[in-house]
Amino acid sequence: MSAVPRPLLSPVTDRLQRAKATVVGDLRADPYLPSILVLALVLAGFWFWHRVPNFATRDERWRVIDPFETLGFVVADPSLDSLREGVDYWRTYGATMYLYGAVALPAAAYLFLAGRLDLATATTDAWSGGLWTHWLELPGWLWTVTLLAARLTNVAFAVGCVYLAYRIGTVMDGRRAGRLAALLLSLTWGFLIVAHEVGEDVPSLFFLLCVVYAALRYVDSGAPGWFYGGCLAGGTAMAFKLTAAVAVPLLGTAFLLRARRPETTRASALTRPKLLVVGGACGAAAVFVGYPGVILGGVDVLTDRIARGAASKGSLHGYVQAPSWWWLLRGSAHAAGLPLLLALLASVPLAFLRARERSLAGAGATLALVGVAVYRVVFSLWSYIRPHHLLPALVLLSFVLAVVLANWIERRPAVARPVVAALLVTTALYAGVGVLGYASQPRDGATDWLAGHVDGNDTVETYVTDPQEAPIPHGVTVSHPGNRTTTVNGVRVQPSRTDWMRAMPERCPAFIVLNAHESLQYLAPKGYSRRAALLADPERAAYVRALLSGDYAYEVAARFGQRPRFLRADRRQPIWRAVVTAGVVPRSVQYGDGQDLGTDQYTVVLKRTGRCRPGDAPLSG
Repeated sequence: MSAVPRPLLSPVTDRLQRAKATVVGDLRADPYLPSILVLALVLAGFWFWHRVPNFATRDERWRVIDPFETLGFVVADPSLDSLREGVDYWRTYGATMYLYGAVALPAAAYLFLAGRLDLATATTDAWSGGLWTHWLELPGWLWTVTLLAARLTNVAFAVGCVYLAYRIGTVMDGRRAGRLAALLLSLTWGFLIVAHEVGEDVPSLFFLLCVVYAALRYVDSGAPGWFYGGCLAGGTAMAFKLTAAVAVPLLGTAFLLRARRPETTRASALTRPKLLVVGGACGAAAVFVGYPGVILGGVDVLTDRIARGAASKGSLHGYVQAPSWWWLLRGSAHAAGLPLLLALLASVPLAFLRARERSLAGAGATLALVGVAVYRVVFSLWSYIRPHHLLPALVLLSFVLAVVLANWIERRPAVARPVVAALLVTTALYAGVGVLGYASQPRDGATDWLAGHVDGNDTVETYVTDPQEAPIPHGVTVSHPGNRTTTVNGVRVQPSRTDWMRAMPERCPAFIVLNAHESLQYLAPKGYSRRAALLADPERAAYVRALLSGDYAYEVAARFGQRPRFLRADRRQPIWRAVVTAGVVPRSVQYGDGQDLGTDQYTVVLKRTGRCRPGDAPLSG
């Protein structure tokens, strides 16, 4: 009797069934795990609707809008060339196009059924009409639905990361280490930051943790399936975020560590050319397929993306000019908080001691050290480093810390338990204060205030080019630098931004919004920071100062957030003190994202009090 052929996808479904069985088994075997996952869900999802229908960061805006840009090009000219142009427009991003494209499908389907696909073409005209074009010309409900769905998707990946941390800790040294690893990740503020915005960081971390888990399982069993799975996961992580290329040395290290296991020999473990070739092919295929631009435009799209990313990290973009050690320490302190950071640093020498062991805990410690070393080399070439860049390295160290703490609790419970409890409580307080801040963001406060005070015919003026930085309700009439083109004697001209700002009385808006990120930055002393030096403009500074002092027919109606140091005439903190402050104040400035959580969100709203010029219309109401 002939054997019944197996379905083509049966290997995949078999692995999915085994993964499901593992998850269910863990939930039944460990009564604490469900509570840890619920904690992660609550912290990662708390106030996930912040800033909606606006974007939390510039990166979030691009990840959400990329699928609509592609749709807009295809709607305007249905062809393969248009699809290619839409995918390559502005910047090429990898697997986020697939992930958030799938999330945007319901909104796109509604536009199709309602016969309004033409709305998507607004996203193809970002630069001629300013970045505001994206946000203003598409209905607010579309941004709301898409952003909420995308953020919830990100939260789901975050909870998945916490579970993988549990699995990795459990494989390394049992369920107690797994619980501690999951708790430490759940309470890591840098992790919760990226969980609150649409982006590639959390999905990339998820697949990178899959790499670590697969690497440990390969070291333990030598099964090729684990190595191939790790390569596929590594390629997928790279397709989300190129710095996940650390997966390559991690898997290479796992290949070498297998030779130390007692059940195998060095020769049999290291002479597996098929394993390396097939694994490399799996990883490369995942990277190439993960970039839709590569499929449509060839491998040059990927090499250009790598070159642009490397070049951009070599520029300060107007931020603090400081040595790499400062960026590393400050970013780590901000991402973890001082207590957890000190514990992670203390785990480094202990990791070297554990790495000598032939246990899975030793293998995990070796993988962590290799990953941290690779990141350190990469970051030494960068001019600025943000907390989310450092997150994978901190997570790798947290696995070592979890094992160390679990062993300490087992050997010296009377001493270890209070210390571990203090570490978890202080870390939870730091992360908790940060998370609660999402419910009281200055930009959200300013947006809500304007929504309650702007009448139907009122215009709100802002001096930022990016709506993501502007606390302005969707749907109001906005005067912004992107639409400063005017017609003079039948000729379209665009005055300089300075001239346009100073001509404000001709427009006579009902409200003017100033923010610390740009408009108020003109008031900073030139030597205050590199950004202040780049934005220095005496004429613009004089105009903003005159606005605030009442020289125009405007008065300060409301302020939101803490005033920046340059407005309080305070000197910038010494760089060493900034490291400490970042580790005790979770909502410190992050540098480099419009979401920046500290004084960068400070907002001043001015309201017109009279006629801007003789003959102007009187105030409404």
